[in-house]
Amino acid sequence: MVYSATICSAQSQEYVAYCNERFGFCVEYPDGFQMETPPDNGDGIQLFDRNKFMMIASGINNATDNTLSTEMAEQGMAFDSITYRKEGDNWFVLSGFKGGDILYLKTYVGKGSINHLYIQYAVNQKKEYDTIVSHLSRSFKPGDLTEFH
Repeated sequence: MVYSATICSAQSQEYVAYCNERFGFCVEYPDGFQMETPPDNGDGIQLFDRNKFMMIASGINNATDNTLSTEMAEQGMAFDSITYRKEGDNWFVLSGFKGGDILYLKTYVGKGSINHLYIQYAVNQKKEYDTIVSHLSRSFKPGDLTEFH
């Protein structure tokens, strides 16, 4: 796993770039976030802050040959309600609620692998995190989705 210490500034928030060595995806996250110990298999990272905002960026091999539609349906089951849904050629975004939390998921799907950006935080913190979630989503770029990793 490669951890890059590139720092950029966006609206008075410092961001650090993380690129995953195994799956190749990259994301920029707030510099003050804490990282859980990464899993031994190198599939991604889990970050959090003092307010229990949580972000997971991960990759999996597409061993079950999921399509964009089947992956979206499968991931949608984690939500109590979905309030926003958008898709492109090889990606989708779902946003909504689970209990008292906002869930946000951006996923890239390929024949070989799938890359996920999963974000969860309390509904009452929406205003505080809107800009951060927007930056995380825009900065999340997939790796090579054509191959198993």
